[in-house]
Amino acid sequence: MLQFDQQFLKEEVREGFCVNKMMKKAWAVELEVLSQVSAVCDKYRIPYYAAYGTLLGAVRHKGFIPWDDDIDIILKRRDYIRLLQVLPKELPEGYFVSSYDTCETHCQPWAAVMNTQYILKDAERIKQFWGCPYVCGIDVIPIDFIPLDPQEDDMYMHMYNIVFGTARSYEAYKASGELYEFIPQIEELCGVALKDDGSLRRQLYLLADRIAGLYQEDECAELTQINSRMDRGDRAFKFAKEWFSNTVQVPFENILISIPEEYHEVLTVFFGENYMTPVQRRGGHDYPFYKRQQQFLDDNHIILPL
Repeated sequence: MLQFDQQFLKEEVREGFCVNKMMKKAWAVELEVLSQVSAVCDKYRIPYYAAYGTLLGAVRHKGFIPWDDDIDIILKRRDYIRLLQVLPKELPEGYFVSSYDTCETHCQPWAAVMNTQYILKDAERIKQFWGCPYVCGIDVIPIDFIPLDPQEDDMYMHMYNIVFGTARSYEAYKASGELYEFIPQIEELCGVALKDDGSLRRQLYLLADRIAGLYQEDECAELTQINSRMDRGDRAFKFAKEWFSNTVQVPFENILISIPEEYHEVLTVFFGENYMTPVQRRGGHDYPFYKRQQQFLDDNHIILPL
């Protein structure tokens, strides 16, 4: 387990933003999860890279962006697959990996590694994680190679958009009756047969994952995080594969974290040329991430041990 002094776990104002005591404890748990995943990567020689706000925090703040509440790492698809194969047997007891392979209800195009599957209720376990009872973890995100030919790239994104978009909006399409119009089109477009056996949504997610990983490094020059590329509607959201040839270790709070050696180019794609200028903004979820977990406890009148 990592060691944190009491000052780290106290409420703190960073760059005019108040990071409360519970968020500091959650940060500690996330750092512990990252250190466990990093150790597995080192053991199996699997390269990973800090990404999104985590990469920006490493470069600009030498730790968390004060108003950020999560950790993101990325891996090339083949390394992502290797890591997910070995993580379940290598992580400490009680940890949980949520992915398409481990959880039938998983609906994100990346995995999450967490210190627990459920909110902690045991006093010793809560104490072990610095007084944080919540499910905390990191996102482990695959990046994929994209075709050289622009027209082929258009078809690649078109296939992914249709399949993943249908899976993501599955319930709405089912309610409107559009779902069963889309399924034959997807089957024809992708050359697959989907079974309406109660697992149709999961089949769509798995198919989208297969589409994302169609291309290999030796036939491509660039990579992307395909879901971000889709959501941004920006074909320029891509990275030269050379930018991920090497990693460097940099300080991140009280640990070291791997970042791309060409981090400037990567950060420019993520955030634009002015990425070193702090702008307070939230991510795609409500801050803090544990708000819903605490609401669950409140709604069910559950009081956890101190």
